[in-house]
Amino acid sequence: MEEKLEIVVAADLDNGIGKDNGLPWRIPGDMKFFQSLTSNATEGGINAIIVGRKTWESIPEKRRPLKNRINIILTKNTAITAPEGVLVCNSLESALEALQGIEHQRCFIIGGAQIYKEALQHPLMTTIHLTRIMQEFDCDAHFPPIDDRFALAAVSDTMEENEIEYRFQRYEKKSAL
Repeated sequence: MEEKLEIVVAADLDNGIGKDNGLPWRIPGDMKFFQSLTSNATEGGINAIIVGRKTWESIPEKRRPLKNRINIILTKNTAITAPEGVLVCNSLESALEALQGIEHQRCFIIGGAQIYKEALQHPLMTTIHLTRIMQEFDCDAHFPPIDDRFALAAVSDTMEENEIEYRFQRYEKKSAL
């Protein structure tokens, strides 16, 4: 099966995604959505996540590696010590090559900003799962603008948690005409 890449990201109205290597908001519903989306596979299957080193380190240690998923860390630092079963690759391409030999169903890019930027330009990128936070936060990391190669395919109702409104949006790559 041809590999397809999907991005999962939460961004505020200014496309802010993080501050000081953490999330500037606390939205349990978004975390639940992320966990469900990235770990739900058909019977006996497993999905893969590709994550940059800084984003990996921002995940609480007790939650790493992310359960029921193939975890791949992208880093130029080959001396990084990763938990058993976690792959470490130095580029998106080498991560995709490593995945060719591993049975999996879907492949999600989960951050950070540099990895998102590279993934958005990748020919295998098909879907962006964006949690749109309906306000602006003080962020030092941003998601690149979604360009016109992608079309909005679905939008959820607006939800609210911790006085933060948000909605789930799905963008699909327009097929080549």
